[in-house]
Amino acid sequence: MVIKINYKNVTSCDEAFFKIKSHITPEYIQKFQVKADVVCDDVKKIVKATGSGFTLTLSFFDTYCDVDLELSLILRALKSKILAKIEDQITKNL
Repeated sequence: MVIKINYKNVTSCDEAFFKIKSHITPEYIQKFQVKADVVCDDVKKIVKATGSGFTLTLSFFDTYCDVDLELSLILRALKSKILAKIEDQITKNL
């Protein structure tokens, strides 16, 4: 499932990408009590977080960010709650 989040506080995909990239730190991820490996692709403007049972991909475009979340079978029941929290956090920053 992909969610499209339009930019409100930033004006370009570069600005949005680097703002989100600077916010996603190991300390920030620990707040959610998950372990994840975060990989940022500066050329394609993609942030990908992978952990046990999930993959979160943020793709940045000219006026919006696509949020794609893949969950294991065990976590799928919580998908709407997880996506709502992610959408809220990203909307605050973009």
